[in-house]
Amino acid sequence: MHLAALALLIPCIGAAQATTYEVLYSFTGNPDGAQPDAALVIGKDGALYGTTNVGGSSELGTVFRLSPATGVPWTETVIHNFTGPDGQYPTAALVSDGGSFYGATKFGGTGAGTIFELAPPANAGGAWTETLLYSFVYSKDSQNVAPIGPLLIAPGGTMFTTTEGAPDVPLGLRFGAVIALVPPAAPGDDWAEYEISPFGGPPEGEWPFAGVVSEGGSLFGTAAYGGDEYCDGPEGCGTVYELTPPAIQGNPWTQTTIHTFGSVPNDGADPEALTVGPGGVLYGTTQSGGTEFCPTADGVGNPCGTVFQLAPPTVSGGTWTYSVIYNFTATNGDGEAPSAGVVVGKNGALYGTTQYGGSATSACPPSYYVLPGCGTVFGLTPPATPGGTWTEKVLHSFSGANGDGSMPVAGLALSSDGVLYGTTSAGGTAGKGTVFAIVP
Repeated sequence: MHLAALALLIPCIGAAQATTYEVLYSFTGNPDGAQPDAALVIGKDGALYGTTNVGGSSELGTVFRLSPATGVPWTETVIHNFTGPDGQYPTAALVSDGGSFYGATKFGGTGAGTIFELAPPANAGGAWTETLLYSFVYSKDSQNVAPIGPLLIAPGGTMFTTTEGAPDVPLGLRFGAVIALVPPAAPGDDWAEYEISPFGGPPEGEWPFAGVVSEGGSLFGTAAYGGDEYCDGPEGCGTVYELTPPAIQGNPWTQTTIHTFGSVPNDGADPEALTVGPGGVLYGTTQSGGTEFCPTADGVGNPCGTVFQLAPPTVSGGTWTYSVIYNFTATNGDGEAPSAGVVVGKNGALYGTTQYGGSATSACPPSYYVLPGCGTVFGLTPPATPGGTWTEKVLHSFSGANGDGSMPVAGLALSSDGVLYGTTSAGGTAGKGTVFAIVP
């Protein structure tokens, strides 16, 4: 969506207001879906594509298309309703190869999740075609089941994602894995699934919720727990890892931990998704940790979360340089607990969401966190000189009132014209979540 078109849909709020925000759509549950938990994808047609975790005709989740209209709200079309055998409760963002869209569901199929393709109709207004590419088979103690991260499509069509592991495995032994799905050599044949990196808990990592990104021929990702088992109890505070492909196809991949949370004071805990920035720098968020404490209902308090960067080594095989570039405070309208990664915008600025925090006048009552707030959209401007201080600005504080959304748990999609699109898992006119647009 171009800025000029967006301006027709968002009321003018005055030249002095630097940020323009609008709710584009509010979900109602049935038939249009509810609780969008994943980031949006901007299609080549300018429409927005995404998933809802629940709702739809079977109440098992949907894939939807949101197209621009000559007014607000936009036009929402459910292009697929999940029924169970083809998957259910999608939480991972879609990806596109320029034509079809691909995604994962953690449940459904033959019992332990699915990978699916949605192909567009041959004629405008026709039905989309869903193809079940792979259905995970449940087996006791399996780590390579229940796909949870968004897919990464590599050249040649191989897809990489991450898994949570078998649901009946105790949490202390459910570590997850990074897997590859290889397309068939001939149309109609079966896809092949390979476990390229199982996790083993501390000191390695466990629960790679966020998927992987690609840079320099390697895959990078985060494990929400594991690492230093003495950090925040036996679970550990998480890791950032690199996966290097083998020189000979079929040999094992090499997993290297490039940062262990807790190894540096106040460096964060429970990392979310990574984003690759200019120069191969990795950016990410941690849902907790950092220097600032947010009061909690149990009276103990919990660190409010961070944004961090990992700069690549200057020589091959060297050490990555980790630094926290922002600590959330949940005070003076700031957010807390980011539950998704960031996107990189113009001039290296970063944009993301926090699940909690923001305006104290919001309609969201305190929950686990004592301080009120329905969440925020934030921007981080890089320093003018290397090593300087990043500057944070709250671009929008969700209110949960008057049709506004609340509790954004997904990241943002950034258009070529600088428009940010996102979802909230709750709020809106029916309390079922929203899609919004914001122009910084």
